[in-house]
Amino acid sequence: MNTENPSGLATPLRPGSRASARALRQGGSAPLLVAREARVVEQVLAAAAAAGVHPELAREAAQIRAGWRSAPCILVSAEMAPLVCGIALEARPGVHLVGSSLAELADWSAMLQASVLVLPDQTVLLTSILDQGHVGAGEAHVVRVVGGSGGLGVSTLCCALGQRAADRGLVAAVVELDPTGGGLDLVLGAETAPGWRWHDLRQAAGHIDSLVGRLPNVSGVDVVAHGRPETLAGGGGGKHGLPGAEAVRAVLASLSRTHDLVVLDAGQGSETVEAWPGQRQVLVCGADVRGVVAAQSRAWALGLHDVELVVRTGAARRIAPDLVAETLGIPLLGSFGDDRRVTRAAEQAAPVGRGRGRRGYPRQVEALVDGLVA
Repeated sequence: MNTENPSGLATPLRPGSRASARALRQGGSAPLLVAREARVVEQVLAAAAAAGVHPELAREAAQIRAGWRSAPCILVSAEMAPLVCGIALEARPGVHLVGSSLAELADWSAMLQASVLVLPDQTVLLTSILDQGHVGAGEAHVVRVVGGSGGLGVSTLCCALGQRAADRGLVAAVVELDPTGGGLDLVLGAETAPGWRWHDLRQAAGHIDSLVGRLPNVSGVDVVAHGRPETLAGGGGGKHGLPGAEAVRAVLASLSRTHDLVVLDAGQGSETVEAWPGQRQVLVCGADVRGVVAAQSRAWALGLHDVELVVRTGAARRIAPDLVAETLGIPLLGSFGDDRRVTRAAEQAAPVGRGRGRRGYPRQVEALVDGLVA
């Protein structure tokens, strides 16, 4: 966001934003382990081996400084925390304190703006974080799409983005992260397609194998969607909705290793997994007064930072997209409008993003894909 936005939405860039994460991706891909205690080093290396990564060990101030900006994630043991704080490094995302004493780690958590991992109890979570950090150094484009209000066609847009990307030869996946979503497989006409849904992936943790060939696929797009509640009740498949954050992280890590574009349908943004390394955040806003006010409130409520704007236009949404972006103080990525072909495709359970025309909805989505993967 523009930090000088007079609307009041703007906030300074802070650790965890897309810009800072992207800067980290451009450096080395090895996690940095700042530790001297042999037991901690041994436990971290075991978790790293499970994730298939090889941390760089740093024990001196010069080594820590050299790897601080470029490492995808940093693990600091309790005995090294005073040294790290003392050399006055800039705040950055992806820093974690590791050790056996929760009380000792918690003392340094606020100063380093770091999460706490108690070992060996949280070894599985550590493996997932190391795997996620490794992916953050890769080339996958991860895009989280949030609706500024209901009724904007966010799920349809997510599916169309995946389909347009697949049409140009990219390996694409669309992931449902709205716990109250109606099922992305329905939007794509894949509700009867074989493959794993979220309830099948509920036990995923740490480093999991490729999901290619195991998910419903339509028009070349892999889909991670909710199962039908009635199906789950009849087959004992589990509870409807999202699994825990650890399973979501593991699934996203797997997709990021094997796909070019991963689109996250966050609905209206609640109950979703935390920021993914290097992800793009897109806020969809209706081009009407109520839609703009709702989007502003949504951005505040979710604490969205470094977000980009997509404007939904139409018969009742006539404010110019540039003016919407200026009012919100958010960079404009693009816009899309009403298209009867999209409505017909949804009614016929057909793919929504496969139109051949160079005008209307297909062309608008094509332009958005250009902006996201260029």
